Amino acid sequence: MEQKKKEKSYEFLKETIKEKPIDKKKIMKHILRILASGGLFGLAASAVLLLAAPEIRKNIEGKQEQSQIQFPSDTENSEENTKNNIPEEQSSEAGSQPAAEEELTPEKYQKLFADVFATAQEAKKSMVRVRGSKNDEEWFQTPYESEISGLLVAESGQELFVLTEYRIVENVDRIQVVFYDGTVTDARFLKGDTNTGFAILKVPKAGISAETKEVITIAPLGESYAVEQGKPVLAIGSPMGYSDSVGYGIITSTCNTISKTDAEYSLLTTDIAGSSLGSGVLLNLEGEVIGLIAQSFAREDTQNLVTGLGVSEVKEMIQILSDETKDIVYLGITGKSITKDISEKKGIPIGVFVEQVEVDSPAMQVGIQNGDVIIELNGEKIETVKGYRHQLKFCKAGQTIKVKAMRQGTEGYVEVDFDVTLQAR
Repeated sequence: MEQKKKEKSYEFLKETIKEKPIDKKKIMKHILRILASGGLFGLAASAVLLLAAPEIRKNIEGKQEQSQIQFPSDTENSEENTKNNIPEEQSSEAGSQPAAEEELTPEKYQKLFADVFATAQEAKKSMVRVRGSKNDEEWFQTPYESEISGLLVAESGQELFVLTEYRIVENVDRIQVVFYDGTVTDARFLKGDTNTGFAILKVPKAGISAETKEVITIAPLGESYAVEQGKPVLAIGSPMGYSDSVGYGIITSTCNTISKTDAEYSLLTTDIAGSSLGSGVLLNLEGEVIGLIAQSFAREDTQNLVTGLGVSEVKEMIQILSDETKDIVYLGITGKSITKDISEKKGIPIGVFVEQVEVDSPAMQVGIQNGDVIIELNGEKIETVKGYRHQLKFCKAGQTIKVKAMRQGTEGYVEVDFDVTLQAR
């Protein structure tokens, strides 16, 4: 009873919580206020956009122009037409009309060839004629003489150096050089290169008169890598097989190559009439030597046309032959470059494919075989014959180097290593 009295005494604290009724008028006022604010903001934004639209459009168009590929010729023509207020179609029509060609009169034609001939005449100052003679007892012991062209390629304080073909100085008793002014003096064989068939002779300056020294010059050796098909070219020396002749023509091809021991050379073929016994040099119109006439490298059916070795690829050979302290380093393989395309088509590793190994060469002595692919020389990766030759020139005769190659086996190509002791050729 007492408990019930206590519970009854706290009944005044009990209450029920009810949700407040929605004030619809207040909500409508709030929504109207929001809509009004949004409308004002939209009007303001529209006004700003209208004012800023020209600038925005300009920026967008500028970015589009930057992202497009612009061709200089198109841009220049458009700008030029705008400046002159000429419609582009009219400008194109006007530009399509060829300009009047200057008439080539006989006098101008003659002057053109006179200028070319003057270039050849100036270049002849660096040319010489080389004579090799020996006693022929069967012909009453009178000297038997032959003569081909040579080129002054260098000089020292005491001597001049003449580049010529080895065939003229092989097995002879006396070597003589005839300079541009007709002066004759004795020369001495220095070194030869069996790859190209060229040799260097030494001529003492002491035996040359001051007058001759004034008229002769050292030949300017140009660059043959940039020579293009169709370029005008001159052949001087003995391109037709007899001395003091000049030929004019164009380069007909620059893509042919010839593989020799430890090297590969580019051939410059021309449409200039020549002889299988021709010699001399090829010149550009600036009078620079761009090729050495080498008819022995011409195909049998084209020996009536002048063929030359690109001078850029034989400059190093000329320097080595002119220096008695340097040797042509010899490994002894004839190779072909295996490019990425050839590798993918033929399944041969990228490198230098060995087509032939010379008998008794350093390469043969260590077991390098035909069909091997040289991929590394003296620690450097090899991919082309040019790269192979480039690495070989840093080596010395007597040096032992490591050669890494790939050899085809029953299960594909496997790596083989060689320790090769290089020789001098």
